[in-house]
Amino acid sequence: MANGSQVKNGKSFEYALANEYFRKLSSMGLNVELIEDSSLKVDREFYKEFPVEVQNRFRSAAIGTIDTILKIEPGLTAQKDDEDKLTIRLAKDSEGQSGDVRDIIFNRPSSKWEMGFSAKNNNEAVKHSRLSEVLDFGKQWLGVPCSQDYWDEVKPIFKYIDDKLAEDANAEWKSLGDSKDELIYMPLLEAFKKELLKINRENDSIPAKLISYLIGNKPFYKIIKNDSANLVIVKAFNIGGKLNKPVNGVKSRYKVEKINLPTRIVEFDFKKGKGSTTTLIMILDGGWSISFRLHNAETKLVHSLKFDVQLTGNPPVLFSQYLFQD
Repeated sequence: MANGSQVKNGKSFEYALANEYFRKLSSMGLNVELIEDSSLKVDREFYKEFPVEVQNRFRSAAIGTIDTILKIEPGLTAQKDDEDKLTIRLAKDSEGQSGDVRDIIFNRPSSKWEMGFSAKNNNEAVKHSRLSEVLDFGKQWLGVPCSQDYWDEVKPIFKYIDDKLAEDANAEWKSLGDSKDELIYMPLLEAFKKELLKINRENDSIPAKLISYLIGNKPFYKIIKNDSANLVIVKAFNIGGKLNKPVNGVKSRYKVEKINLPTRIVEFDFKKGKGSTTTLIMILDGGWSISFRLHNAETKLVHSLKFDVQLTGNPPVLFSQYLFQD
C-alpha cells in the first residue's frame, strides 16, 4: 500500500505542476495546450481522489515554482506569433525506461525548444533499479555486460534464497532475521562494488555514463515537494548547457550554470555507521556523490533486491532554490 500511495501522490503532483503552468500561461494570453492523453487522464484521476485541502497543497507547491521558472526559462513565454504554440504533456512511463527522467515536458516545436521537470513528492530517489541472478546491471546501466566472475559470485547468494523458498514457498524476508545482512546484503553489495570498479578500470567514461543513467540523459529541472520542511526545492540539472537558453531572441533574467559530468571515481565503499551493511557510498570528482542502499522491496522473499539510489552530492555550481510554503 505504501508504494501505491507514493505513486498516487507522485502522479498527483505531476498533474498539479502541468495544470498550474497551463493555467498561468493561458492567463497570460499565450497559445498553450495541455495534451489530453492517457498519461494526463491517469494523473488527473489520482489527483481528484484527494480531498480539496490536499489538492490545494499540490497546487500551492506547483504555483510556488512558477515565478522562478518563468524568469530562467524564456522558452515558456517567448511566443513569436499567434501560431507559435507551447505544448505541455505528461511523459509516458516507457520514456523513463529509456533514460529520460522528465515527468512533465514543455515543447515549442516551431522554435525547436524543449524543457522538462522531474517531479518528486517527499522523495529524492533517482532510481529504484534491482539486482538479481539474471539482471545484468552492467549492460543495463553502462552498456558493458557483467563478467562471468560477477555471476559466479552472486550465484550462491541467490541459491541461498532458493533453498529458503524450497523449505517454505511463502517465506518472508523477516524470517531470515539478521542473517540476511551477512548472507545476502553484504556479499551482494561487495560483488556489485567489485564488478562496477572492474568495469570502470576496463572502459572509458564510466563515471559520466553512471550519472547519466541515474539522473537521466536529458537536462531537466528537479522539483521536490517536501512536506516535512514545508518547502519546495528547484534544482537545475543543466547538463551540457541545454537549459536556460535564449528563445526567439528573449534571454533569461538569470544565468543557470552548466554542470559537467564526473570523470573518475574517487572512493567507493560501505557506508560508515548506521546502514553500513546495506549501503554503499560512491564519491566522484566534481562534487558528485551517490548512495546505493539495497533493500527488500516486498514482504515476501523473492529472487531480487531493490536499490534506493540517492544523489547525495552534486556540483557546487548546480542551481538550487528553496521556496518555503505558507
